Amino acid sequence: MYLTLSRLDFILGLVLFPAWLAAALLVRRQAGRPTAGKMRRTARIALALLVLALLVTVGRVVGFVQLAAMDWVFVADRRALTILVLLLPGVLATVVLTLPKVVSAARRSVDDRDARVPVAEHARAASVRTVLPPQIAAVGALGGFFEKFLPPHRSTLLNLAVGLGLLVLLGALLTWRARGRAARLASGVISVQRSRGRAWGVRLGTTVVALGAVFGLVTFGLSSSKLPGTFSMMQGEPDYGGGPAGGHNHIAGGPQMHGGSGVAAPVSVDSLKGPRQGKPDRVFNLTAQEKEVKLASGRTFTAWTYNGQIPGPELRMKEGELVEIRLTNKLPGEIPVTVHWHGVDVPNGEDGVAGATQDAVQPGQSYTYRFKVEESGTRWYHSHQQASEQVKRGLFGPLVIEPAEQPRPVDQDVTVVAHDWETPQGTFPAFGTSDKLERRTAKAGEKVRLRVVNSSNLTKSFGLNGVPFKVSALDGTDINKPGELKDELLVVGGAQRVDVEFTMPASPVRLTDTAAAGAGILFSPDGKGELEPKLDGPEFDLTGYGESATTPFTADTKTQRSFKLVFDDWLGFYNGKFGLRQTINGKVFPDAPMLMVKEGDLVRTTFINRGEEDHPIHLHGHHMLVLSKDGKKTTGSPVWLDTINVRPGEKWEVAFKADNPGIWMDHCHNFVHTGLGMVMHLTYEGVTTPYAVGGDKHNRPE
Repeated sequence: MYLTLSRLDFILGLVLFPAWLAAALLVRRQAGRPTAGKMRRTARIALALLVLALLVTVGRVVGFVQLAAMDWVFVADRRALTILVLLLPGVLATVVLTLPKVVSAARRSVDDRDARVPVAEHARAASVRTVLPPQIAAVGALGGFFEKFLPPHRSTLLNLAVGLGLLVLLGALLTWRARGRAARLASGVISVQRSRGRAWGVRLGTTVVALGAVFGLVTFGLSSSKLPGTFSMMQGEPDYGGGPAGGHNHIAGGPQMHGGSGVAAPVSVDSLKGPRQGKPDRVFNLTAQEKEVKLASGRTFTAWTYNGQIPGPELRMKEGELVEIRLTNKLPGEIPVTVHWHGVDVPNGEDGVAGATQDAVQPGQSYTYRFKVEESGTRWYHSHQQASEQVKRGLFGPLVIEPAEQPRPVDQDVTVVAHDWETPQGTFPAFGTSDKLERRTAKAGEKVRLRVVNSSNLTKSFGLNGVPFKVSALDGTDINKPGELKDELLVVGGAQRVDVEFTMPASPVRLTDTAAAGAGILFSPDGKGELEPKLDGPEFDLTGYGESATTPFTADTKTQRSFKLVFDDWLGFYNGKFGLRQTINGKVFPDAPMLMVKEGDLVRTTFINRGEEDHPIHLHGHHMLVLSKDGKKTTGSPVWLDTINVRPGEKWEVAFKADNPGIWMDHCHNFVHTGLGMVMHLTYEGVTTPYAVGGDKHNRPE
């Protein structure tokens, strides 16, 4: 509903300006028509254009009211400015002052169509009260035409002051011009004749000035938007969420805090590491390298891989184990790399974010991660150095943490990594490297668990057909007493995971990515058989699934911090390029808000998406308990997620315990959006980092 209304509002905003401009020009033009027949004809055309413009305006106002009824935040600032402040005053004035005059002129009987119009009639038609209102409406409609260029998330009072100021200024200018023309018509001067040379000179001069202004603005925008060569990840404006403002070092190596001043000495992320001593229970080696790879269809392309395979090797470990992973970079040229453990609440110094928790690993170098696994479930890992490029090209893999005690043993435990591979022949969705139908054998009666990982930027929908199934875990955390489902679509945002379990029947079962109907995985007792995929149906609703259980806090628990984060888009310049910037509370990285907390705080966060694309928001180092969606509290099993897929028009309320000190990225996991600015940080009071973005280490976390 929101997406339809938002897109319709955008289209109407584009149409309004030409509609009102045409109507304003015709209202003005009819006053200067020399004969009665031409004046009436022009008035009728002007009336038709006025009615059209008013109908489009009504459509936009109705849409505005519907969006506001969903939540005022969806119309606040930009829409409120362009519709309520800029557009409606001129429209209302047109209805009251202009429309009756134009209707009268259009209905006037004419005995002699070629008769000259009396001077008094010209003067009445050209009066300021007649011609000015539609001009003001056209100027107001211009705001809707350029609405995406206006900064989002600005205060209502500021928008009101700016909007009214612009209307008064432009209204005064248009009034001055209208009065001059009315005076000329009242004196019998129907039109002012200019020489052809002078007319062309004015047009040429105006064009040169306009093009020069546009060129200057573009040049300034490109140069001023470039990010510095090096900067701290902590330079965003601190947001304390209503809690006390504690000490905070906003730059790497910044001012020190001392115990003698009553504030604890700063803690570096380098001291927030996993155990340095002790024999690890498991040791893994990951080598980043370039390799020519082949999909099941035979399509080949050059990928960046861990250990020469895509996805990278599945890392399996057990809850409670000490794990050591050694990363070696053998990528060509000067391509640095890291590994981030997505969904694993590791100590901050092991998080693998270039420029925040470490320097990126340069070609020919190695880096060792060590941490104790305190959780279980389906996770994954990927590079967090230039992630928008490196994850897309293959630097990722699945990670499975088995519980210390397996509550539900299964006969087959299958990890399925869904990814969109870019090849010279185009982009193709696949499960791992299988971009066509893959057949697997499963005996009737076997218990099967599918761990589905979406490693792509975009939201995916999966169909599991041929058998009733249960969603046993979301983002790796078990669902309490899941119920049986059949043919419901599983909507999985970028970076999210969903575990499903079923008992194999005697007939085929098929898992399908709805974006690739001809591919998927088909299970059958003999490895044969056919089953057409079901690509439509109701979407799985996680907010009312399973049975309730006790949680450490609820929607009614008092929190120490509360943050409201509004996601939007804004046309403009970012880092030397023009594009649709992805904003958080009207800001883009590195100026997006920095969420400040203190260890032990209970934190409530509200995510609201005013844009037109999904935003899978991933908070590193923590799991969030879903409290409500679109104002309705969850009623089923507790849902703990590390990635919240906030779709257009949605409002999610979550909470988490600040129990893992550090500087944690909190960002959209559509890495295209990350590259356009949708990155912020959760920062614990007193924690600093010696690392920086850019510099000679070429740290680029997005």
